[in-house]
Order: sequence, then structure tokens, then C-alpha cells
Amino acid sequence: MKKIEYSIVIKKPVKEVFRYLETLENRPEWEPGLIEAKVVSGKYEEPGSVIQITNQALGKKMETKAEVIEYVENSHVICRAEKPFYHEVTHLYEDVNGHTKFTRKAVADVEKKGGASKLALGMVAKKIEKTFQKTVVNAKEVLENSSEVSNK
Repeated sequence: MKKIEYSIVIKKPVKEVFRYLETLENRPEWEPGLIEAKVVSGKYEEPGSVIQITNQALGKKMETKAEVIEYVENSHVICRAEKPFYHEVTHLYEDVNGHTKFTRKAVADVEKKGGASKLALGMVAKKIEKTFQKTVVNAKEVLENSSEVSNK
């Protein structure tokens, strides 16, 4: 089981950071390699809904469907996917003197079934780890360097 966690303080209030980062259409603006994120079943704010994430990794397009496990506005969102390997991603939002501590955590198990080879999954897992840290830095830069971020 692989665990990844990165945090950063963004000089914007929790409500603004949460609204921007949890608007799926905004994800390509701050998440490297992400082409598209959309709801395919239900409403994103409701547990049990399903989102589809399309990434470009190692020269290949990869689609992942994830179930929303928890969605608590201005607090946290947890999503879980079984393919291409089991993984759970959590976004945490904490107020720090009017700013936001944004934490992005992931737990992945490339040994669990999912349909991709172990070698390919190992390479993808390493790429994801590098990319994960960059996502929190990008989120900070996008939010702090724009007086008006898009809330599509």
C-alpha cells in the first residue's frame, strides 16, 4: 500500500479555495496531466456519485472512474477508484488564520486487481507521486496569482 500526502497554505479563504478546486472543470488548470474531469453519474456533491478523470500519463490517455465517498463542503472530499488500480484520493481544507491549508492525500494499492500490469502500474505510481506534489503547488499558484479564478 503506497501513501502520498502533500500540504500547502494558500493565501485565500477556505470557501474560495474549496469552490475553485472542487469545480471539476477547473482541474486541468491546476492538475498536471489531467485532460478532463466530469460527473458521469449523480451529483458530485453526493456520496455514491461517479466522476470520470481523463489523464495523459507516459504518453497514453488513461480514464478512471471514481466514486465520491464523502463530500463535506469547505472541509473535505474523498473519492475512490478500483481501476487501473485501487486508489483513494482525499482533499482536505483547513482554515489557518484566514488562509487555507490544502492537503492532498492518496492511498494506492497496485497489488489489488484492476486490470493493468504491475510494471505499468509501478511506473504510473511513481509518476503520480511526482505529479501529486506539483498539484498542490499549482493550486496555490493559480489561486494566489489570479484575482478572479474561474468558477464555471
